[in-house]
Parts: sequence; C-alpha cells; structure tokens
Amino acid sequence: MKPRYFIIFFLALVILIFIPNALADNSCLDCHEKLTAFNETEQQFNEIRVKHLARDVTCSLDCHVDTLEKFAKNNYELWTKSKHALFNVTCDNCHGGNPGSNTKEEAHNGIKRSSDPESVVFYRNVPETCGKCHTEELKQFKNSLHYQRLKALKQAPTCDTCHSPHEFRVVINKTELHDLCSTCHNTDMRIAPEVPDIAISSIENADKLKSEIIKAQNAIKQVKQTGKDVSAAQKNLDTAISIQDHLPVLWHGFDLGNFENVIDSGINSAQQATLDTGIPLVPSKTPGFGIIAALIGIFAICLLRRR
Repeated sequence: MKPRYFIIFFLALVILIFIPNALADNSCLDCHEKLTAFNETEQQFNEIRVKHLARDVTCSLDCHVDTLEKFAKNNYELWTKSKHALFNVTCDNCHGGNPGSNTKEEAHNGIKRSSDPESVVFYRNVPETCGKCHTEELKQFKNSLHYQRLKALKQAPTCDTCHSPHEFRVVINKTELHDLCSTCHNTDMRIAPEVPDIAISSIENADKLKSEIIKAQNAIKQVKQTGKDVSAAQKNLDTAISIQDHLPVLWHGFDLGNFENVIDSGINSAQQATLDTGIPLVPSKTPGFGIIAALIGIFAICLLRRR
C-alpha cells in the first residue's frame, strides 16, 4: 500500500472509530440531536396565541408559519456539517454546561440565555468566547472599530454576524459579502457607505495575488528543469505565499487600507519571483479591447466591399 493511501485509510479509521466514541458520552449531542432548534420560539408564539384567545382574537400558529419556517433550522444539523463537528468542538465548548450529565438541569448548569449580558454567547461576549480557540483572529478583531463599538456598548457586528451560529461557515460569496456590509455601511445610515465596494475590491485583489502566485510557481517549475538557480525566485514566492496564508486572519482587523497594502506587497513579491526566473511578466490588457477592434475592422471591410 502506498504511503499516501495508508495515511488516508488511517484518518478514515480515526474518524469512524475514535471520534464517535469520544462523542458518545456527550449529553449535549444526545439531547440536541432529537430536539428541534427553535422550540423556545414556538413556545413564544404559543404564548402569544393564548393571549389572543383570552382577548377573543382568533389566532393560530398557521398565521406565523412563514416566520417559523424562516428560523426553524435544526442547530444540531447545522453543527454536524461544520468544521467544529469534524474537530470535535461540541456544544459545551461554546455554551458551557456539563455534557457528562444525563439530567437536563445538571447538563445546563451555568448556561444563560443568549439575551443575558452575562452569557458567554451574548453578542458582546462572543469574540472572547470564539477567541479561546481563534486567538489570532481575536487579536486582529480587538484592533477594529467593530470591537471598540461593542465594548462601548454600541451596536456592531460580532463573530456570528459573518459566521452564522452553529454553521460557522466563511462568507466567500461577493454578493453576500456586499449585502452583509451594506446592512450598516449605506447612505441611509451614513456609516462609511463606500466600505462594501472597497471590501469587494479587496477580495478581488486577493484573487489576483492567488493568480500571481500560480504564475510564479509555474515559472519556477519551468526554469528549474533547465538547471538554473531559482533560490532568489523561491524566496520571493515563499514571501508571497506567507502573505496569502495570513490574509484570513488579517481580515478580522477590518482595516481595509492596511489589508490592501499587504495584498499589494504579496503581489509584488509574487511578480518579482517570476521576474527572478527570467520569464517576463505578461502585461494585462484592457478587457474586450481586442474584440472591439476586431468588430470595427470587420465593419470597415463590409463597408468597403459594398462600395
């Protein structure tokens, strides 16, 4: 068996045997696997219904079905698809409690509602809760205006604003990112309305850095086959790759000006790596210019032939 396949087989064995055993004694998962995520929301609607009936107002949960369907996603199911589940980060790691107890009271000991300012998952406390594991991201976030507003008891985005709770996914869709930033950064609220466009531009420049790194890697590979020394090129390429790897952490500082400068530095390093190989950079052309010129030429020929 090849070493690569042996490693894959070994990891699969660990996931199939050891992780299920590690999760077997976790009462959080035992219960929440069987519960709907928004029983409390349904209970609140039912309380409203009872009050309506007491006032002879006809009411049914059917009236609020759209609202329920909007929120009624199972937190457990969202968690099972997340990287937290893959790395055995369970409910108690974020919410607290006693996952070793089979009684509801003991299992929820010390857990407070997310609306309680003392709760570890209260929106102002979420950064420190996430920062227990994501230390570098928290360090960057503490330098941001977002964090400063949170600590000043003002409204501001927190970790789960961008990384939805229990799913913990990364926002990578440009349209979604633009809409998310525009929630606060818009002309109506007059809070730096240019930010969404700058954020999209930053993501596009990050894609450009990735492209330049690939070009440099191909250039080094091509020249290396000829026996030429590529140590200088490799050094610049390593710098560009290091910058690229650090971008996700740096993003959490929300200093878009600095973010752009760092990306530009990475692009310059990647391009210099290509130049160090002796292969010239391919200059970027204006998109569509060649097509427009060709159409104008064809149109001119058609006019001449008619004459």
